[in-house]
Formats: sequence, structure tokens, C-alpha cells
Amino acid sequence: MFEKGFTLVELIVVIVIIGILAAVAVPKFLDLSDNAKTAACKQNQAAIETACALYYANAAISGTASYPSALSDLVPSYLAELPTCPSSGTYTLNTTNGTVTCSIAAHQR
Repeated sequence: MFEKGFTLVELIVVIVIIGILAAVAVPKFLDLSDNAKTAACKQNQAAIETACALYYANAAISGTASYPSALSDLVPSYLAELPTCPSSGTYTLNTTNGTVTCSIAAHQR
């Protein structure tokens, strides 16, 4: 009589194939996560710089063209809240030209 089912060898082969696929997929997923955090940080820097440009334009209209002296000067008039780096970096404002940099070197624009 024939019984239906898989042999032990067939099950082991399937488990090995699944293990190989997982070993290939996990590093790719982790790399995509880092890329997403870097992209989000660069977008945050661009948003802050846009707010600085608006601050500068409004200051120029009132006759005192200058960039904000601190990032906190942008809240709440230009930003609802100050964005934070998804990788726990800190943003620094260059008050001379209104550019923003992140403390994590890989996140530099």
C-alpha cells in the first residue's frame, strides 16, 4: 500500500532551500532600512533649509535680511515641529548661508 506524504530527505531539502533564501534576503532588507533612514535624513535637511529660506525672505522684506540664529527660531512659524534624524544624529544650522548638516557623515547632502 502507498502512503501519501513527504520523505525526510524532501523535507530537509526544502528547509535548506528556505534557509539559503533567508540568508540572502535578510542582509538586503537591512541595507534597504539604512538607505531609507539616510534618505529621510536628507529630506529633513532639505525641509529645514527651505524653512530657513522662507525665514530669510521674510526677514529681507522687513529690511533685516538674515538667517535664523538657531533651528528653534523656525518653530512654529515655518515648521510645525523640528524634524529629527531617524538615526539619532543631530542637525546643525550654518547661520551664514542657511545650510543644515547632520552629525552622521553618511547623511551629508
